[in-house]
Amino acid sequence: MVERYIKSKGAPAVKWAFLAVFIIIFIIDYWLVVTGRTQAADDYVLAFFVGIRGDALTMVFRAITFCGNPLTMVGLCVFVVAVPRRLKVGIPVVLMTVCGWGAQTLLKEVVGRPRPDMSFWLVEESSYSFPSGHANVSMIFWTALLILVGRALILKNRRGAAVLLRVLLAVFAALIGVSRLYLGIHYLSDVAGGWLLAGAILVLLFAAYDNLWPRKWRVSYDNPKWDAIPRGAEKKRRWKKAPKKRVPSSLINFPKKSNPWKMSGR
Repeated sequence: MVERYIKSKGAPAVKWAFLAVFIIIFIIDYWLVVTGRTQAADDYVLAFFVGIRGDALTMVFRAITFCGNPLTMVGLCVFVVAVPRRLKVGIPVVLMTVCGWGAQTLLKEVVGRPRPDMSFWLVEESSYSFPSGHANVSMIFWTALLILVGRALILKNRRGAAVLLRVLLAVFAALIGVSRLYLGIHYLSDVAGGWLLAGAILVLLFAAYDNLWPRKWRVSYDNPKWDAIPRGAEKKRRWKKAPKKRVPSSLINFPKKSNPWKMSGR
């Protein structure tokens, strides 16, 4: 369904509608946080995650949150830039991630919300709480990657692989935000704010990518030349023999009432 919106002429209107929704909900979340109206719900959710802690689960969420750490994200950005097709996938993903990191860093300083009490912490942190940087940056990185790689797979007629990849990466990006709640580093409204900020940034930057990024470096449905045709297909097509044209039978069958080879009775 998403591909239908992207390929249709009404795609820009849909994108701006999504952008407006993300911004409005983020502003509401920001206002609730600043006025302290989310504190009761935040404390309840934090107490829930503290209550379900266990040794095995703690190891799992420590590993998941490690995938959203700044050094890990820097290493992932270097990796996607180093792989082939970097101009079509790697560099756009890194630029979007950097924009998300800059936006959440600025908002942290503006809001200045303290983190939960240190007695709940299972890892060490030093910055402010709202919005969650792990939830924001990891959501931008993994979502941008899955969208672009998913487009490439769809252009190769691998729609099943694209759907599977998108589901796995989306779940993984969401788990990074959940891990911050489990480890006692963030409130629910912080993680929600990070996800909403990521959604707004992704919609805005993908609108720029689909319209302003150089066409030859773009993975989109209006430019199916990039890997749309499997490797070797043109070569096979070149050496493939053209089918023989069959002559219509009406041109070679004799009429029923006459035979040109029969001599007339003169």
